Amino acid sequence: MRLWLGPFVAGLGLVLGILLLGRALKLMGNLSDSVQAWGLIVDLLLLTMPYFLLLTVPMAFFLSMQNTIVSLQQSSEMDALRASGVSYKRMFRSLFLVAVLLWGGLSYTSMVWLPQGQLGFNNLLLKVYALKGSIAFSPQRFSQSFGDITVYVDGEDDQGEYHGVILDDHRGGLSVVYTSESARFVPGGKNLGLVMKNGVRMEGKGKDLRTLAFESYKVNIPLPSARFKQQHADDHVILMPPAMLWAKVKNDGDSLAAAEWNRRLLLPTSVLVLCFFALSLSLSQKRSGKAGSMIVGIALLVALFNVQLFLHRQTSQGIFPAWSMWAGQGGMLAMGIFLWVRAEQDRMPRMITHASEWFYLIHQAVMGHLSRRWGKGN
Repeated sequence: MRLWLGPFVAGLGLVLGILLLGRALKLMGNLSDSVQAWGLIVDLLLLTMPYFLLLTVPMAFFLSMQNTIVSLQQSSEMDALRASGVSYKRMFRSLFLVAVLLWGGLSYTSMVWLPQGQLGFNNLLLKVYALKGSIAFSPQRFSQSFGDITVYVDGEDDQGEYHGVILDDHRGGLSVVYTSESARFVPGGKNLGLVMKNGVRMEGKGKDLRTLAFESYKVNIPLPSARFKQQHADDHVILMPPAMLWAKVKNDGDSLAAAEWNRRLLLPTSVLVLCFFALSLSLSQKRSGKAGSMIVGIALLVALFNVQLFLHRQTSQGIFPAWSMWAGQGGMLAMGIFLWVRAEQDRMPRMITHASEWFYLIHQAVMGHLSRRWGKGN
C-alpha cells in the first residue's frame, strides 16, 4: 500500500493539475479583462471536478498499481513471494479492496455529483458570459453597455478596481449622477453591483438639485435577461439527477437518456477493469524496466476510453442498443480476468509478456540512432 499510495497521489495531482490548467486557460480566453470575472474561474473549475475525477482516478490507480508491481518485480521481491507459495491474488488483495472502494466513491460521484456539477457549471458560465463586455470599460471613454446607464472611468488597476468613476443613471426619466474616487464591480445574481468609494451623489437639476456625499455607496444594475437564462435539471439528460433520468429512460425510451444512464453506471467500473489488467501488463523482462510496461498500460487506457466513447456515441444516436455499452465493458473485464488467471498459472501469452520488451528494444534503437546523429552533428 505504501508503494502504491505515493505514486497514486502524485499521479492524480499531476493529471488533475494539467486538466484544470487547460480548462482554466480556455475559460480565460472567453472572459473579459475584469478581475471579478476571472475570480469566477475557481468556482467553475470546482464544478468540473466530478467529471475530471471520473477520468483521472482510474488512470492514476492503474498506473500506480503497475508501478508497484514492476517495482516488486525489479527488486525480485515478487519472485521470492511467489517461491514461498504466495499467489498474486493474496499479494495484491489490499489493492483489490481499494479498487472496490474507489468504484463505490466514483459511482456516487457519477450518479449524483456529476449532474449537479454540470448544471452549476452551465449556469455559472452563462453568468460569466452575461458579464462579459459589461464589466470591462476602456479608460477615458464613455460606455453605454447598460442601456440607460452611462459609465466613464479614468483607468483600472491590477486588482480590477476602477479610478475616477462617473456614472449617469437616467432610468425612469430621472437623471442621477455619481462621481467617486474608486469603484469595484461585484457580480450577484441577475444584478451587477457597483460599489463606489469616496464620492458624491447628485440628483435633480437647478434649484431641485440634491447632493449626498458618501464614503461607500452601492448601485445595483440589472443585467439584460436575454443574456442570462437559468438552466434547469430537466433541460438536458446530462443535467438530470438519477431519479429524473431513470424515469425518462423508462417512460420515454429516449436513446440519449439511455446512453447517459448507462454511461454514468459504466464509467466507475473502469477502475475494476483496469485492476485486472495491471498484473498482466506489468510482468515483463527485468532489463526492460518500467518504461515498456507503462507504455503498454497507457495504450490500454487509450483503447479502453475510446471504446467507451465510441459505444456511447453510437447508443445516443440510436444506432446501437444500450446493452452494447455493457457488452464492450464486460468484454474488457473478461479479458482482464482471463489474463490475471493465466498470470497466476504462469502461462501468460507470449505476445503480452514480450510487448514491453519490444517497446524497450524500439526505445533503445531510437535513442541510439538519435545519439549517433547528435554525435555526428557536433
